[in-house]
Amino acid sequence: MTDPSGTLFAVLAALIGSLIGSFGNVVVWRLPRGESVAFPPSHCPRCDHRLGPLELVPVLSWLALRGRCRHCGAPISPRYPLVEALMAAVFLAVALVWPPLTSGLAFLPLWIVLAMLIMAALIDLDHYILPDALTLPAVALGVLGAFVTRETLTSAAPDLPTPAAALVGALAGAGVLALINRVGALVLRRFADTKERLFPVSLDQVNVAAVVGALAGPWWGVAAGAAGVLVNLLARRTVRLPEPLAYGLWAVALVLSTTTFTVPTVTAVGGSVLAAGAWALIGAAYWWIHDLVKPDPTAEQAEDDQEPVAMGFGDVKLAAALGALLGWEKLLVCVLFAVVLGALFGVIGRLAGGKRVIPFGPYLLAGGLAALFFGDATIRWYLGMLGVG
Repeated sequence: MTDPSGTLFAVLAALIGSLIGSFGNVVVWRLPRGESVAFPPSHCPRCDHRLGPLELVPVLSWLALRGRCRHCGAPISPRYPLVEALMAAVFLAVALVWPPLTSGLAFLPLWIVLAMLIMAALIDLDHYILPDALTLPAVALGVLGAFVTRETLTSAAPDLPTPAAALVGALAGAGVLALINRVGALVLRRFADTKERLFPVSLDQVNVAAVVGALAGPWWGVAAGAAGVLVNLLARRTVRLPEPLAYGLWAVALVLSTTTFTVPTVTAVGGSVLAAGAWALIGAAYWWIHDLVKPDPTAEQAEDDQEPVAMGFGDVKLAAALGALLGWEKLLVCVLFAVVLGALFGVIGRLAGGKRVIPFGPYLLAGGLAALFFGDATIRWYLGMLGVG
């Protein structure tokens, strides 16, 4: 027999999701332009007509208006109702998998973080940026939300990470993509050193943490990064290890892990990834707060002179937020799905003659959603193929 309260909550979840999707459209339009997401109220961008309540009903208003402004007749992009429908579908799916009767408030942090990440991915699709104002708070909320799920989940509910597992997932997500960012950029620069010289916190701490983490474990890697910041402050300048040397030592450390001289290979890889991820997030948070307090007027010019990158640093923070929701095991499934989707659509786009480059952020989010709902089944299938479990 169908539970009436569960059905009612599912309907309510879809309604709330559609409303959040409507607000998300405002955020996606205004945030990259530096505009307030609250003022002025929603209006037509062509004639500035302020939209009334009947013009703001998710999906239905667009259908009733036939996709045009009621006053000036300007077309309204179909993406508006599609985003509202997408958010409604995600909220509904979460409510069905983690209903309050069996999972308590587990749905709430999932709703909040996923809504923020969907908005971030849509901004990435338009502007090739993943705003720190969305991704970094999502990382923190993902880890803090695990405290809610720990207290409310029962054995009848699908697994969600504990607080410790959420933290490890966040660090793993940041670390894996940060190392791809650094090693890939080093290869693209033909092994020339980076010109980046931020002070006192920079990507140098990520590099040092990766090397020491591979040799001695994550805590020593994190401590080495902290020591690097302290040295910079005492010297009043950036004291650094050139990246070709740093990642040469990193490769040596990983090779040595296959012998009996250092920590085991699994520990070396995990220590390197987690330590690098910790300093990637510390550095990202530091510079986000720094730029909020003291904006750099030359930042836009600096962006134009960026070195080649293999992975945007916004993706590092997005992966960290997804890792907090998924835990490290399902994060690997997320990255696998994202890479497959990116390759598939990239090939299709190339064959179709399209020139539009879709950034990795939307693929990473799609992989994260797939891993959230199907990650456990994927892992069981894979282990079953290996004859494990």
